[in-house]
Amino acid sequence: MLNNMFIHIESGDILSKKTFILIWGLTVCIFLKGVTIHADELPRLSSECQENMKQRDSDYNGAVMRDIIESLDLEIDEQNYYEVTDKDLYAANLIYGGREVDEYYQSLHKQFIVASRGKPTLYIKPSEAYVLYKQPDNTNIAVHLKLTDVKWKVIERKKEKGNSVSYKLLKCEKDYLKAKNNYLNQQ
Repeated sequence: MLNNMFIHIESGDILSKKTFILIWGLTVCIFLKGVTIHADELPRLSSECQENMKQRDSDYNGAVMRDIIESLDLEIDEQNYYEVTDKDLYAANLIYGGREVDEYYQSLHKQFIVASRGKPTLYIKPSEAYVLYKQPDNTNIAVHLKLTDVKWKVIERKKEKGNSVSYKLLKCEKDYLKAKNNYLNQQ
C-alpha cells in the first residue's frame, strides 16, 4: 500500500508531494517525541545509604515492638522468646520441605497479613507464641497463640492505644528522591 502511495504521489502534482512530505514529517516527529534519550543515568541509592536505611528500619521496628510490649504489659523477653519475622517464618517453612498445605505454617503466616506500622513480629517459645503489630492508627495489637495438634490457634487478642513512633527519612533518601524527581521531570 505504501508503494502505491509513492507511485501515486510521484505521478501527482507538486502540491500532493509537499502534503505527503509534511504529513510524513509530522508523523515521524510525533513518533520520536515519545523516544527520549537521556545522557544522565537514573539516580541510585548508595550502598552506604541502603545499609543506613536497614539499620533505621530495624531500630524503628524495635521501638514499635517495645511500645507494644510495654502498653499491653506482656512478659516477652529475649531469654524466653525467639523473635521471628515473616521472612524467617517463610525460610523455616522452606527448610522443612516448603509444603503448600502445612497447617502449622499457614496458621502462623496468616497472622502476618495485616496493615501495620513497622513489621509484624512473631515471638515464639515451645507451644506458645505472640504476633505483635501496630495498626496505622497506632493501636497496638497482640495475638496470643497456642500450639494444638494440627496448627497454631488464636486464644486471645489484646488491643491498646499505643504511642506514635516517628519514622524519619534519612538525608540520603531525601536527596535521592529529589534527584529522582528532577530526573523524571526532565522527560
